[in-house]
Amino acid sequence: MTDKSRTYGPDPLPPDQLRSKRLSVYVTDAELADLQQRAALVHMRTPAYLRECALNKLPPVVPEINKDAWLALSKAAANLNQLSKKMNVVGMVEVSLIMRELADFRATLLRAAKK
Repeated sequence: MTDKSRTYGPDPLPPDQLRSKRLSVYVTDAELADLQQRAALVHMRTPAYLRECALNKLPPVVPEINKDAWLALSKAAANLNQLSKKMNVVGMVEVSLIMRELADFRATLLRAAKK
């Protein structure tokens, strides 16, 4: 359902997928603050968080320690990828450079495993 006059944004949803019904819920200030904090943990707006909770469709919360490990590992993997690309393009890379990158990657893996 593509409208050629639209210049931005996603295509509209089909009628059976439009959320046109509204529910109202009363909560205390403390409950609202708690809901907002929980929604922020999964990077959602509070109403969407409530809907997903009610429908048992919440995404899993990734602990901060895993996020930190993922970030460290992704940087190390990117360095290895760049080295691999250089090897494919240039054809030869100093062995000491390869050994250093592999040692850094190994150290990062070991630190991540200890956390």
